[in-house]
Order: sequence, then C-alpha cells, then structure tokens
Amino acid sequence: MIDKVSLFEDLKSRLLAIDPVFFAEKYLILDGKPFRINGNGYKPFSEIYRYIGIKSLEQDSKPIVLKKARQCGGTVMAAALEMYFVGCNLFGTNGKPPVRIIHAFPQHDQAEQYTKEKLNPMIASSTIVGVDNKGQTRSYMQNLLDQSNNTNDSLKFKAFKNGNFIRIDSTGLDGGRLRGGTADIMFYDEVQDIPAEAIGNTVEMLSQAKYGKSPGGVQVYFGTPKRKGSDFYKMWNVSSQQYYHLGCLNCKEYFPLYTPESDEWEKIWIHGFIVKCPHCKFEQDKRQSAERGKWVGTKDINDPSVRYIGFHINQMYMPNIRREDIDAAKPGIHPTNTQRKFQNEVLGEFFQGDSSPITSEEIIEKCGERDRGMRARIKPGEEQLVVLGIDYGQRSDIEQLADPNRNKAGQSYTTAVVLSIKGSSLFQIDLALKFGKNTPEAKKGLIDTIMRQYSVDIAVGDIGYSNDLSHTLHTIYGNKYLASRAANKINDKIKFNRDTFPPEIIFERDHYIGEMFELLKKGHFKFPLKDYDKIAWLIEHCSGMELKPSLSRFGGDPEIHYVKGGQPNDGFMSLINAYLAYKFFISNGFSIKNPGLMNQVNTPKKVLAVTGFIQRRF
Repeated sequence: MIDKVSLFEDLKSRLLAIDPVFFAEKYLILDGKPFRINGNGYKPFSEIYRYIGIKSLEQDSKPIVLKKARQCGGTVMAAALEMYFVGCNLFGTNGKPPVRIIHAFPQHDQAEQYTKEKLNPMIASSTIVGVDNKGQTRSYMQNLLDQSNNTNDSLKFKAFKNGNFIRIDSTGLDGGRLRGGTADIMFYDEVQDIPAEAIGNTVEMLSQAKYGKSPGGVQVYFGTPKRKGSDFYKMWNVSSQQYYHLGCLNCKEYFPLYTPESDEWEKIWIHGFIVKCPHCKFEQDKRQSAERGKWVGTKDINDPSVRYIGFHINQMYMPNIRREDIDAAKPGIHPTNTQRKFQNEVLGEFFQGDSSPITSEEIIEKCGERDRGMRARIKPGEEQLVVLGIDYGQRSDIEQLADPNRNKAGQSYTTAVVLSIKGSSLFQIDLALKFGKNTPEAKKGLIDTIMRQYSVDIAVGDIGYSNDLSHTLHTIYGNKYLASRAANKINDKIKFNRDTFPPEIIFERDHYIGEMFELLKKGHFKFPLKDYDKIAWLIEHCSGMELKPSLSRFGGDPEIHYVKGGQPNDGFMSLINAYLAYKFFISNGFSIKNPGLMNQVNTPKKVLAVTGFIQRRF
C-alpha cells in the first residue's frame, strides 16, 4: 500500500527544492543566525529572490535591473542566490547542464572583498551536515565544493560538484580580463561604476548560455544610483520600473509606501513602523502590510520598448528601519549627508543637478591614457620634477575593507600620489596607492621607499593625522618634506609658515579644490588607464566631492563650498597635496606672486632654503 503521507511530503520537497527562499532558509546562516526572509516583512525582497532564481531562467525572460539604496541587502542577495544555483542540486544533474556564474565588480579589490566578507563566510557558515576525516565539521556548502584541484577554491573561483562554478572578478575599463570565457548567469555588482564598454564586451560571454534567454542568458544588474543621465540611469529608464505597494490589513487595497520624486511617503508613514492607508486611513505596521503587498510596474513588461525588468528598493522597505531613522538621515539634520547622498543612498534615486564637479566618465574621457600604466620607479634625472602628495587617515586599506562603515566621517585611510611634471601645467600620475598598514613605522617605511624609487623632489603631506610622523619625515628630508593644512579663508589663498615644525603650507581649501577640478576638466592631469584596477579608486575619489552653495556671512554674496559626498576623497586630497608641492617649487616657496615670473619646471633643480637642510639618510 502506498504511503500517501510520504508521497505528499516527497512531492512537497520536490516543489520546494526549486524555491530559492526555501533553500536559503533551510541551508544558509547570516550573521550567526538562520537566514530568514519569509513572514517577517521581507516579502519585497523574497519575491525578487524568486524572480531571479526561477523566472529569469526561462526562455522569455529579460535582464533584471535592481536599483537600490545602500544597506539594503543587495550583496547578500547575490551571495544567497549564487549558493542556491550551485547548491540546490537542480543544475548539473538529471541530464541538465551545470550552471556557470560570473559575479563581476568594477574593481579588483571589490571582488576580493566580496569573496572574503560575504561569499566565503556564507559557504563556511551554512548548515552543518557532517564531520570530515580529520574530525572537523563540514557545512552543507563546503561539502559541495569540488576538492579535486587546489585551484577550485580561491578568491576568484569556486568550483562545486556537478560542474557548477562561480567566478568572481572585475571588469576593469573594458572587460578584457573576462572575455573569452562562457557563462550562463552574470551578476553585475555596483553596476553604476562599471563602464558601458565593459558591460558590452562581457555580456557576450552569455551568447552560449544554457539558461535564460537565448542568446543572452541570465543578466542581473545590481546598482546604487548616482546622477541622472548616466548609463545606469538609461538602463533603468528602459525597464519596467517595479515599485512595491503595501497591502492594507483593513480594506485590502494596495498603496505605495514610496513614490518616486514625491514626498507623499511622509503622509503615509506616520512614525516608527506605523503607516496609514490612504484609502481607509487605517493605521498598521508596515512590516505586516509588506507581507500582503505586491510589486506594481509603471510600464508593461510586454512592451517592446521595455528591455529590462526593473525593481526599486530603498531603505524605507527594510523591516528594521523606522520613520525616525529616515528623518535622521535627511540633509540638514544628518551632520554630513548632502541632498545627493540622501537621494542616492537612502532613497535609491538618481540625483539631478550640478552637485558633482566632475564625473568619473569625464575623468576617463578627458584625462585617461589607455596605453600607459603606472611606473615602478623613476630614475634620478629622468624627469624634470617629481612631486609626492600624501593624505593621512586613521585607517589602513586593509582595515577599511573589513569595516562595513568605512565610508563614515572620520574613517579615512592613508593614500599617496606621485606626479611627474611634463610641461607647464601637465601632470602625469605615475603612482597612486592606498597604504596597506597604518602604523607609523609602516607608513614611514613606504614613504621612504617611494621617495627613493621615484626620486621625489618635494613631498607634501597633510598635518591632520600625521603630526609625529611629519616631524620625523621633515627631520630626515628637510625641505624635501613639508606639511599642509587646509583653511576656510586665507589672504592670497595660500601662504607658507616657516615658523612651525615642520613648516606648513596653509591653503584655502575651497579655492584649491576648485582649481584642481578646473585642471581635471581641461585634461591637465593624466591617469594611467592601462592599470585601471590600480587607478580606478583614485578616479572615484576625484569624482566623489559635491558642491554646496551658500551665502557669505559678509555681504550675502553666493559662495561655493566643496563637501565630501557618499564615497571617500582621500586620494583626491593626496592629488591636491602633490599639486601644492609643484606650486611651492615653481613659485620659490610662494614668494613669487606673478605666475608669469615663476620658475619654469625646466629650471635646474636646487634645494630651496626653507629651514636647515639635513642630508637624506636611507
């Protein structure tokens, strides 16, 4: 006699096996707790999981665009879906081809960070299923790793049983390092920073995909919006633009918690987790309303002009976020948030306006040299003038990668930029780096190496987090190492204070930031794009500042101020310090005010009499 109960349970198990949410909750652990996105206010997210995990595999699917705010679980979603694809036993079995996944980031260090901080922990902390021959516990996902080759488990590549694999890499400027491989699924992460050229080149890897649309495979684009008019903006505009609507617990009608380019949410979301239905005025918990809500598109997905399925998620839909948390993030209330940052990172919206003095695309176009890479050294006499700029921070690059709050105020890290001067106002970037360690000894050792290998004539570092180190370096290098200090207002925009130790270049912050942007827009700085992975972070830092107009307290005249945006600006400040070193040299310590009378860079090098000079010691 057939056991009907067992038959039903087997059928149920087979049906649930195709559900990525069921898989994630059964096998995955997040932050030491069981993975839960079902029945707790995460329905907007669980439905995206199911759409990507199931619908995107069908022949009539379209690429998916997820336009999201920061801290909305996009990276966790990507990792959990990858675990589902390689771990659900639906691919590479029963005659079905294995699934080949590529997770692409703009930069190499982002790819490594993802593997170290998200993917590896998710593999290691999945549900325990047994003990290996050494007595060590093995998790479900660890047990699926292909152990036949040492190269099958690295930061860039994870091979699993049944032929399934995940490749984690960066696209670079043009996707060159990824071309030549094949894939079924492409996750583009931080897509707002991936050049269109790189996407166009790498998407060709899906031409022979076994899953999803043919040709085209499965394409998922995760991104936090920046400015209107960008490539990501254009992508979103030809998507279905799905927004999540809450379901009223009383009248059963649907209503949006958030409407783009509208403040209506402030009338709906009263306080805490309580929202008011605009139809019947019933007050209810947004988390409960989310559980009976649904996605509503602003465009028909069957319209030929709709090329992508677009989902919008912002911080309002996070079950742990209260109304007061959103209010506290508003510009004018939050101490550092600008309107652009609030729009981009809290609301998940593109920002329109002149908030950014220059974009990364402009820098690549106007300042990029595609055929030139960074130099390992500069021999003495090889260049007319070589300058070094340093911006000191509290954290190292390694510490930053391990800190999810690394972009908060005060969490900067130490960076350095070497410029060689090729002519009047033509600056070639030969080295740009973030310091791996942040101890005074490590920083001094690296600066000594740079000074020696690049035959640096003058180095300038900010005094902020380097007081003791600046003393040491000036004692060693004399006037070849000077300190800088930014001021709000100063006569003649700049001055040199010989009476401090070390001597300081005091400069008017907004004036010199503005001058730097003008030089960048005119292409006077040259970036070595052949080493895009090594220079991309500096391009981001240079495009991360924002304009903040205000009225002068004296006379009410309009003034332009520059503030830190949603990303670090440490590299940009290093570039400014290198530029100050150049200005110091050609103006003979700022003693020559008329630019036409300044020493040209082809003047023979000489030591300027700033303070007593102490011979280099290496």
